[in-house]
Amino acid sequence: MLTDTKIRSLKPREKPYRIADHNGLCIEIRQSGSKLWRYRYRFDGKASMLSLGEYPAVSLSDARKARDEARALLSDGKNPAQIRKTEKIEASIQNANTFELVAKEYITEILKDRSSGYLNKITKSLEIDIYPIIGSKNVSEVSAAEVLYIARSTVSRVRTTGKRGTGEITALNNIKIIGAVMRYAIATLRAENDPTYAVRGSIIRPDIEHARPLTKEEQSHFRKGLDSFRGSATVRNALLTMAYTMLRSVEIRRMKWSYIDFESRVINFPISTRNNSQERTTKKNRIHLVPMSEQLYALLKQQYIESGNKEYVFPAVYSGGDSNPIGGATLNAALKNMGLKAVTAHDFRATASTILNELDFDENWIEKQLAHAEQNKVRASYNHAKYMNQRRDMLQQWADIVDGWKE
Repeated sequence: MLTDTKIRSLKPREKPYRIADHNGLCIEIRQSGSKLWRYRYRFDGKASMLSLGEYPAVSLSDARKARDEARALLSDGKNPAQIRKTEKIEASIQNANTFELVAKEYITEILKDRSSGYLNKITKSLEIDIYPIIGSKNVSEVSAAEVLYIARSTVSRVRTTGKRGTGEITALNNIKIIGAVMRYAIATLRAENDPTYAVRGSIIRPDIEHARPLTKEEQSHFRKGLDSFRGSATVRNALLTMAYTMLRSVEIRRMKWSYIDFESRVINFPISTRNNSQERTTKKNRIHLVPMSEQLYALLKQQYIESGNKEYVFPAVYSGGDSNPIGGATLNAALKNMGLKAVTAHDFRATASTILNELDFDENWIEKQLAHAEQNKVRASYNHAKYMNQRRDMLQQWADIVDGWKE
């Protein structure tokens, strides 16, 4: 039988050779000097050999233990080499089904038509908060406890790094992302349960800060501030367009020159812009019409000089301006830089609605211009031009009111 002293004394020869231990265990000395453990056995009458590792990483006692385990398999009628092969295949499958790999596949297969901005947001959340915890774990083994840990850690990270908000919204979005990946894993037969269901209600969504009208002081600050605005002309014009039109900030950002009809003095928004952030709809189903006031007409003519050769009316200022609109946070950031720290882009719609209702403009005209959802979907598809003359007059008076804020 072998001993450690004897094994260490074994020297390489011109050809590999083996020295037996006991019950089929032997050590193979190669020309390079490496020493490998082998277990020789017979299964179904055929001679076979199983590698047990390299000495001294695998000690003599460990090699004998591995041999005994192989002998036990043989006693149960199992082929140790086949069991080893099966284990390797299972390990390979396990490694191929990590949460990170499944998440990347989900993005490639399911989210392939989403915008680059949306995909970047998802990827950033995965890389910052999710992958470090469960990225290398088999997707079928992700637990509710780990999801809860990720959610609570996200809240803590957002709060301690001084990011905007308290972190609950980011945490809830991370749970939503994990859930989407898990349901894809279930659909592709790589997991059986979605652990995010167990943690529903663990993070409370903060109260929504609803839009509110600007105060008199804020109205004046805004309109006077635009005359001395230090940012780009594109951002200034976008802010003033928002004030004149009662449009949502996303509609301002995604407004394209193809929507602008200078001859008819109307902005024609297709349904895809309002209801689908990815703008995958190609039919120009005109659903929201915005009559141009004199001020808006002149403003867009001025902006055409800035960006008329680009797709978007208000393109990104510093990068990607040829193919991307201004960023989602640009307008709110500009308001804060103007000193209006408590004002958001959405507040301008609330301001217009409040003031125009107080001036007894027809509620139907106001609602139509705000483009609030029509309950009757069929009727909505035909009513986009309703009250057009009244709305044109209303928006002209509204633009005059906005300009009057600086007096």
